[in-house]
Amino acid sequence: MSSHRRARRRQIHSAINITSLTDVALVLLIIFLITATFLGVEEGVEVKLPGAASSTPREDVGAIMVVVTDEGKVYIDGQEIPGPMLVPAFEERAESGANRVVIRGDMASSYLAVFQVLDAARLAGLSDIALATRAVDAPPPSESS
Repeated sequence: MSSHRRARRRQIHSAINITSLTDVALVLLIIFLITATFLGVEEGVEVKLPGAASSTPREDVGAIMVVVTDEGKVYIDGQEIPGPMLVPAFEERAESGANRVVIRGDMASSYLAVFQVLDAARLAGLSDIALATRAVDAPPPSESS
């Protein structure tokens, strides 16, 4: 019986403690989820921006991002907003400290839809309004004859 007890003592119990590994994985998951919410809220709606040779890149951190689709739908910070609710939506964001509006209008959207967004932003007291474009090469200079 004593030899049986000695044999049990000599056995090595090996196990991997995965508690800390699980903790690290969960922390990384939380960091990923938080980071993903801040990456390009406006990118949820695809639009074809018109090109402009005079386009200059600007940093739009903290700006109210507005997308006008080719169908005339308006999205503010990723949420579709019906026309009559544009002014209150801009006012709500202006009260929370936003003071700049960037409009990403699809090149096939109507002038009226973009104008309604501009007008609603101004009525809400916002005056720093920009139209987003994509950069294109400058057209070649015209030859004089």
